Amino acid sequence: MDNFPEKSVILIEEGTGLVKSVYAQYIAAETAADGKDVSYLTPRPSDDIRSEMKLLRILPAKGFHIEEIHGTTPGALLDLLTLHGNGDLVIVDQFSLYFLDTPLSDLREGISRIITAAKNGRVFLLLVDRGVLPERHEALLHAMADGVIQVTSVPEGDKLKRYLNIPKMRGTLLSEKMLPFTIGDEGFLIDTRERHG
Repeated sequence: MDNFPEKSVILIEEGTGLVKSVYAQYIAAETAADGKDVSYLTPRPSDDIRSEMKLLRILPAKGFHIEEIHGTTPGALLDLLTLHGNGDLVIVDQFSLYFLDTPLSDLREGISRIITAAKNGRVFLLLVDRGVLPERHEALLHAMADGVIQVTSVPEGDKLKRYLNIPKMRGTLLSEKMLPFTIGDEGFLIDTRERHG
């Protein structure tokens, strides 16, 4: 969480896939290991999240709480996040699914509520599937968020290369390069080496 601006709302987006969730789980594990409280809200079964994190050997012993949210309306989700939400770090898995049929003005009001809640000292990570929401809704999310991290997968031969692109992050100098990363036995590793030639 030290890599994110304090009191912020950050989008982590990807074309449909689970890499953004795995990335968020690594962030959650590191944050909990630092003694902070993490809330992970998801429509997926909590046992699935725990199994994934056990497989990756990153399931925290304490400070990490999973809350399953099923059939929740956008208003109920926003109330949960802004009125009752706990945690120094709050992660909302599949955030875009809750706002499929929401008018643009309601989405703007909802993001404003989350931004206000962040000012009380929390960081919100909203995991978004690109292309699920209409273009104007996605553009609004990008405009209002304090940061945007994009997960991109590119086929190279018979393998996939994965990259992080950070087009926006409040309070930081932006890199002009895509950051390659791997997920393996050593964890979530971002390759920051310079390449020449």
